[in-house]
Amino acid sequence: MATITVPQVVPSPVEDAEALMKAFQGWGTDEQAVIYILAHRDAAQRKLIRLAYEEKYDERLTDRLESELSGDLQTAMGYWVLDPTERQAVIANAATKCIDEEYPVIVEIACANSPAELLEVKRAYHAIYKRSLEEDVAAGATGNLRNLLVALVSAYRYDGDEVNGGLARSEAKIIQADVKNGVTADHGELIRVLGTRSRAQLGATFNCFRDEHGTTVTKALLHAPDTTGYARALRTAARCIADTDKYFAKVLRNAMHKSGTDEESLLRVVVMRAEKDLRGIKDEFHKRASVALEQAIAKETSGDFKTFITALVGTSQ
Repeated sequence: MATITVPQVVPSPVEDAEALMKAFQGWGTDEQAVIYILAHRDAAQRKLIRLAYEEKYDERLTDRLESELSGDLQTAMGYWVLDPTERQAVIANAATKCIDEEYPVIVEIACANSPAELLEVKRAYHAIYKRSLEEDVAAGATGNLRNLLVALVSAYRYDGDEVNGGLARSEAKIIQADVKNGVTADHGELIRVLGTRSRAQLGATFNCFRDEHGTTVTKALLHAPDTTGYARALRTAARCIADTDKYFAKVLRNAMHKSGTDEESLLRVVVMRAEKDLRGIKDEFHKRASVALEQAIAKETSGDFKTFITALVGTSQ
């Protein structure tokens, strides 16, 4: 479930556009006014505001926000005002530029979306960049990491709940064999399984693996030597497919580690999931961290960025 709150009665898109222009004018930007409007409008409403703003002032709202805001607030707000599929396309494109470090972003977009949603993201990517997401991922990665990521972004998985128990048992054995061989082996079969099977089927396969070997797939992969990031990418994909809420809760916990706050990961998860499933992620975060997500964020962030992100996260019920 989503976490953003939208008033029952909102101004018209033109009125919101006018209020935003007023916030931009004068001595300095009124960031609080910008946040008050845009953090409490859903994707359809924000699109109408963008169109009304451009028609009335002959400039793109995204461009004006970029010039008026700065730092993490600028980045987060820039993503937020985009259409959800365009937002993911833009975030994916940035990740392809340094894919050895940013592969989790590609995995998240490939594995946390439904097949239909991933297809829409890829269509948006193609429209914006005149290239496919697959070719940019392939160009940015190498070796088994490239094979895995291309398989994930190319997938159009069955999205139903039917499971083949026999297949789950046999493919659990395939996973075990590839894990035993180490990450330097040719993992064509393992990549095939992760890149083609439905979420429900993979869940059954992971359960068979745990029942047979007394450990999870992700924990088994922890013991594989890894100098390329490939084993970490395998673990990331397995976690994201197995339990999306738990996966993103872990990303958020890692983003607010004692060693410092990873604002980029924090804003990415909140902005991408706030209108989709952030409430479930918040519940999982609270179970694991023993503190409400909004309280953790308030402690680790400050200023207008804190105001914006906590507005998207909402308050626990």
